[in-house]
Amino acid sequence: MRAEHGDRSDVELLDSVWHGQALALSVLSIRHVTIKSAEMACRPGQSGSETADKSPSTMPSLGDFVHTQFALKIPKPTASFASKTVIVTGANGGLGKEIVKHIIRLGASKVIFGCRSQSSGNKAKLGIETVLKCSPDIIEVWEVDLESPSSIKNFVERANGLARLDVLVNNAGIRSIKFRVVYDTERTLAVNNIGTFLLALQLIPKLKETARKYGVTPHMTIVGSALYDVAKYPEKHGDNIFAWFKDESHVNPMNQYNLSKLLQLYTAIKLSAIVDPVNTSDPNPIVINSVDPCFCKTGLSGELTGGPKVFFKLFESIAARPAEEGSRLVVQAASAGRETHGLYMRAGAVQNYAPIAQDEKKATYFWELLCKELEKLQPGILQNLQ
Repeated sequence: MRAEHGDRSDVELLDSVWHGQALALSVLSIRHVTIKSAEMACRPGQSGSETADKSPSTMPSLGDFVHTQFALKIPKPTASFASKTVIVTGANGGLGKEIVKHIIRLGASKVIFGCRSQSSGNKAKLGIETVLKCSPDIIEVWEVDLESPSSIKNFVERANGLARLDVLVNNAGIRSIKFRVVYDTERTLAVNNIGTFLLALQLIPKLKETARKYGVTPHMTIVGSALYDVAKYPEKHGDNIFAWFKDESHVNPMNQYNLSKLLQLYTAIKLSAIVDPVNTSDPNPIVINSVDPCFCKTGLSGELTGGPKVFFKLFESIAARPAEEGSRLVVQAASAGRETHGLYMRAGAVQNYAPIAQDEKKATYFWELLCKELEKLQPGILQNLQ
């Protein structure tokens, strides 16, 4: 007798895992990627006269994957976070916990754990304080559930009471295997896209206020994934892609995560073009960027069971980097210069967007749809973009 997840057997799930992880990474490994320095970065939508030399330096991605997962030397971040207040969502474990450790080591005066469980957050806080021997006053644990508009609203109200907010790291995310509907769509898209940006857009005014008041450059960093490049975007999703995925028959559990990361990138591109764009006259702009922390041991396989989980864990043990190493790349992005605004960082440098992320029609469609959904959930939220 086979164990079942809804109407999906373990055999089917194992096939999904293989195609969603090993095969996806293999596809990446036969592509050519373009990695350039931040100063030479190409921004979507810019003409040749607006960018530096676009001549790409390419390398086969089989070498790229091996390099980023096994050979790449990722230095510990060194930028100062002295006097800064930082929010990290999903901070109670995996990548988020390691991000917090680095930020405290670099001098942050306050770090807010944004997590679903107060108890798990408190446990992580105690663990970090024990390791770093830091003051118990630095870390605060705040509950936030990205599946709940009221929870997000309460979190934002607390954040608005802070003296300052220098960095928001949007790290919380899920890869849901079991089908569930949240915000009238499939849960992975709901949390990684609707919930993430329902929180992020409400915190833009606080980031802007900090920039003006203290003459600093606050950051909003979105933790993405290179798997966006192999996402399968449904071409016939009707008027509303969220409603399309409310139907379980349209859902491939492993593609949902990849797709959610592509849609996050579309959103980051559009958001950064509105909030303090490259040519802004605002003397105190913020930075909005995205970062791939490489394939790391982060606990995103939590819903897998049986054979699929064993297979994934084996693959992870062979190819995945420790979460601590991936966290270095996130902290680097969260302290990078204004030249990274609207851009995507991978392997310690700015990387040109893959063609799928440069699809202006899809990006505009999704941005406009997301804005409508966010406005329904939190009326007036779009005023934060003005």
